[in-house]
Amino acid sequence: MRMSSSSAPSRRSLSAITAYLVSAFAAGCSDSAATGNEDQSSAASTTTGTATSTSGSTASGSATSAGAVTTSASNNMSSGSVMGSTATSSGAVGGTGTSTSSGGATSTTNTTATEGASSSSGGMTGAGGATGTGTSTGAGGSGGTGSECPVVPPLMGGQEHCDKELKGNAGNGYGFEIWSEQMGSGCMTIYGQEAAFGASWNNVEDFLARVGLDFNQTQTHTQIGNIVADFAHTMTEQGGGLTYVGIYGWTVDPLVEFYILDDWGETKPAGTASDGSPRTNEGTLTADGATYDVWSKFRENKPAITGDSEDFYQYFSIRETARQCGRISVSEHFRQWEELGIELGKFHEVKWLVESQNNSGSIEFTTATVAVE
Repeated sequence: MRMSSSSAPSRRSLSAITAYLVSAFAAGCSDSAATGNEDQSSAASTTTGTATSTSGSTASGSATSAGAVTTSASNNMSSGSVMGSTATSSGAVGGTGTSTSSGGATSTTNTTATEGASSSSGGMTGAGGATGTGTSTGAGGSGGTGSECPVVPPLMGGQEHCDKELKGNAGNGYGFEIWSEQMGSGCMTIYGQEAAFGASWNNVEDFLARVGLDFNQTQTHTQIGNIVADFAHTMTEQGGGLTYVGIYGWTVDPLVEFYILDDWGETKPAGTASDGSPRTNEGTLTADGATYDVWSKFRENKPAITGDSEDFYQYFSIRETARQCGRISVSEHFRQWEELGIELGKFHEVKWLVESQNNSGSIEFTTATVAVE
């Protein structure tokens, strides 16, 4: 069927409308693309701003970052490393990573996201806070010179002796002796409670006070049995010099003076005698969980239990760290001395001792026992 001539204008109008709509659609797409490009540019700018911090500061202005990405002061992030997508960090927001020292101290530093892996689809992903080896507890200071001792009130009463030289009965099977040489003065107090005693001295040249077991000089330590001693004491010292606290005694055949020292004053006894002459190191031993240095000294024309001018050896076990209470396994020292080649004789005594030279001071034994098991 042929159309009439009046239909031609209608076709032209339809073409015009179609052209207009196509033009309008094209313009709309162009605007949308421009807007998209503008948004992309903004996002890229934001991402770049987030990822190009060069001074360890946090790029906190990014609204598109789930967790702000930072760098340390010594590392720079390249702005080209994040393109077209939001930079995200799984680390602490604001760039604060917790670095924990191994000593227990915790510090806070901006070290997050510097070790992050680069993701092609999600931008740069931070590795989170840099964590140290974890919190550890230190060993603590080396407080004091020995183990902590219980607080025991001082003993009261007792009998005081201030003689230059005196021996006697302390009760409970114990004997006592006080002895001093040359200048100064000293006193001791016997409490009658096991081997406990107190002593004080003033400007002495050499002062000894002791309480413990007496023997009849007919038996060796192996024949006597296993000797142990318990103690607790407090002490003061003024004026330097030397102060010894520990087990003391003598043997005969051979004549030997011996010391097992667990405490001392300001100066620790060691390789030099009080007169400045050297002692000889015989080795070390271990007893009651501690190490002792063993020393010897040959004495000539000196006072002894057998006379005022005798030649004899002195032997010392000196604990590496001082203590003011505990147990001394006395016979263990004797056994190990013999293993080191030291010869002991038949026993005259084994007593708790304080000896002071060229100083002043005081001591109180609140606990003191010497026993044969």
